[in-house]
Amino acid sequence: MFFGKKKRQVSLVYNDFALKVLASSSNDLAHAEVHSIPLDEGIVVDGIIEDELAFFELLKDHVKNWGIKGQNVSFYVPESTVMMKAIEHPQELEDVVSIKQYVEMEIGRTIHLPFENPLIDIYDAKQGDGKATIFATNAEEVQKVVGLLTDAGLTPVVADIKVISLIRLVNLLLPNLVNTTTLLANWSINELSLVIYSFGEVEFLRFQTIETERSKWQSRYTEDDFDYFYNDEISQYQNALFEPLAEIERIINFYQYSLNKGEKGVDQIVVLGDSPELEYIAEMIESQVTLPVHVLTDQVMEEEFPNFKASQASLISLALKEVVKA
Repeated sequence: MFFGKKKRQVSLVYNDFALKVLASSSNDLAHAEVHSIPLDEGIVVDGIIEDELAFFELLKDHVKNWGIKGQNVSFYVPESTVMMKAIEHPQELEDVVSIKQYVEMEIGRTIHLPFENPLIDIYDAKQGDGKATIFATNAEEVQKVVGLLTDAGLTPVVADIKVISLIRLVNLLLPNLVNTTTLLANWSINELSLVIYSFGEVEFLRFQTIETERSKWQSRYTEDDFDYFYNDEISQYQNALFEPLAEIERIINFYQYSLNKGEKGVDQIVVLGDSPELEYIAEMIESQVTLPVHVLTDQVMEEEFPNFKASQASLISLALKEVVKA
């Protein structure tokens, strides 16, 4: 989903807890600048900007302080608004532009989406087979973000889907998994996004929230950044993870036996994200499935991108949309 022409690359991501920016003036991300700030409770709720004025004021001040005013910015659409739908189209439509035009004409007729004003992107894994995948989101929500970024002095150029973007990074860091069927699980403190992709084709997408009291999470500054800690018995939060962890096993079974009639299943799982409990999550997943589990750690990230942490994966993957590492 593109909004304009390319200038200097700035990538911006946010969730309920933090706002992060990566700014790069060259193709070498080793020289990129990374800035991040914690967000107060209520500014962003379940990935949706709720307090627009507070978000704008905060962003406006930091855009100036970080020296990125007037530059192009890529961002993620809110994950809770994204859906995917497999469609069939006339086989003579062989390019994405033609398929998108066809889809836009058929929305509301033969193609139905849960948005009155959808913003769509098309993924065509095998050209000429008459099949494609629609990724759709609520255009009003995206335009709200575009308006806030523009008012703060930035120029929005790309709106991307986070879990789809993360596939690019995983394929780069773990190339042996490219020609397999992989479940990617991206964990934040109160969000889980899942995607199953097989030989490059996205086949399943799911987003869900994790029930936890926002007020119990406190930010603390480290030597060069900040993180969050649970200001209570951590077992309370770990108990809240039981349901999303169980959902992973249900999805694996659903994919194999309902979607593929037992003929194909998930080969392995990739666990990543900025959750402080990522190690615990990985251990729990390993205990409940017989599949190989790969965890995106700082060490794995730094082998390809020195100076970056695994918790910054969403920033790096968004930057890879426009910047190719030299």
